[in-house]
Amino acid sequence: MTIFRHLLRMLAVALLSLGLAAVAQAQTCGISGSATAQPAIYDPFNPAGLPTTTVVLNLTRVNTSGGGDTRIVNFYLKGINTGADGTSIVPITVAGSVSSLGTGQNIFYNFNATPPTVSPTTLTPTATQRFLQINFTGNNAGSDTAQVTFQVTLPSNLDVNATTNLAFDAYFGCNIQGGKDNGLQQQGSFTNAVVFPITVLSALQASYAGTALDFGEVGDKTTVDVLAAPATYTTPTTNHVRVRSSGPYTVALTSQNTYKMTFPGGNLATPNHVLNYDLKFLGQTRNAASPTFTTVTCQRAGVPASEADMLPVVATLKEGGQGKLVSPTYLDTLTVTVTPLLSGAPSQQNCPAL
Repeated sequence: MTIFRHLLRMLAVALLSLGLAAVAQAQTCGISGSATAQPAIYDPFNPAGLPTTTVVLNLTRVNTSGGGDTRIVNFYLKGINTGADGTSIVPITVAGSVSSLGTGQNIFYNFNATPPTVSPTTLTPTATQRFLQINFTGNNAGSDTAQVTFQVTLPSNLDVNATTNLAFDAYFGCNIQGGKDNGLQQQGSFTNAVVFPITVLSALQASYAGTALDFGEVGDKTTVDVLAAPATYTTPTTNHVRVRSSGPYTVALTSQNTYKMTFPGGNLATPNHVLNYDLKFLGQTRNAASPTFTTVTCQRAGVPASEADMLPVVATLKEGGQGKLVSPTYLDTLTVTVTPLLSGAPSQQNCPAL
């Protein structure tokens, strides 16, 4: 009996790209501001996370058109979803013609955590009600500004989008003193109100998960036999490329032998030295007659292992082994290259659904 074994080896290549940091703007009730700091870089896949970095937030109160001014503002921060849970944002000093309470405490709350009560502004922060209170004590232009120094720490594996600035939602309570709105209490939230100059890398991890794409012994099979039983000579859909990413990414595929398997030293131009096969990946079927794979741009996969994209790789044999040169192994090598992109990349697709 003539025996042929042929395996396809998979190689997933993960590349790393960086974004750029920039000065950011932030606004909350009765306050506008901008953060200034040396740009910090956060790689979600770094086991160390982001060690504590210092950011100064310059705050300017927004005075009402009715002649009054913002006097006291209480606020805390949250992420837009659970992806930022575990973050620590601690105000350590507040400078300017103001008074403050709540420094030295983490004013970031996990998305589903019970928040503090910040209104009315007569409330003050405690160890269990953590927020920052700023009292703009005067009613002149010299009392309009304050500088808050924060210490920001990010754990590893945060499921935050790749971005050049890291934003948080601000939840606030404030009051107005003077003018027609004297004594007015307000509360609410602004999405992405406080923005820190922290670049979240568009980074990813990619690997091949599964077994070798093995068709087994076909030395005694004719091409008619193989084509008559395609399910028998098709590899399982459980073999896949696995991708975790903080941003979108592209996927490219190449075949070393242009979708032909051959034995070591075999000649790809000699028909009895090769076994042809089809390869289906990301909605495209490639073979020796149509070997060019079109690069696909995929939507962000997510950072947690539970959100990884599973991209099935399925091969189908198209020839039998009868009449081929005897060899214990026919093989080809496939290379999948996965490259991260910045968040605004065009033509993103839901790749696991392809």
